[in-house]
Amino acid sequence: MDIGIIGAGASGIFTAINAKNEKNKITLIEKNEKIGKKLFITGKGRCNITNAKFFDEFLENILVNRKFMYSSFTNFDNFSLMDYLENQGLKLTTQRGDRVFPKSEKSSDVIKLFEKLIKEKKINLKLNENVEK
Repeated sequence: MDIGIIGAGASGIFTAINAKNEKNKITLIEKNEKIGKKLFITGKGRCNITNAKFFDEFLENILVNRKFMYSSFTNFDNFSLMDYLENQGLKLTTQRGDRVFPKSEKSSDVIKLFEKLIKEKKINLKLNENVEK
């Protein structure tokens, strides 16, 4: 099966990595010259990955569409994300306000991990591409 994913931001990259298997071909299309452009600036360049609050407390801070987030979090929550990243070799640290960052405090380490996984999974990455239809 051929699957196209538009946007190589955090969600697009993570979707591509997890959708890839031996039965499908994934093409990840990004309009910018590199992946994860917004990841570089989040958390003032340190990449605020998620929050380490427990499910109920985390959901209290969702202002819009809380029901959607509830159903999403029952399948893959913030702790699942932290476990996934650490199992891939990214060391994490939890700081004030339960904010989770790479231990290095460098957003570039998150990008490097995603680049490595894209290559390992043999995901077809198209940069500087616009999708018109």
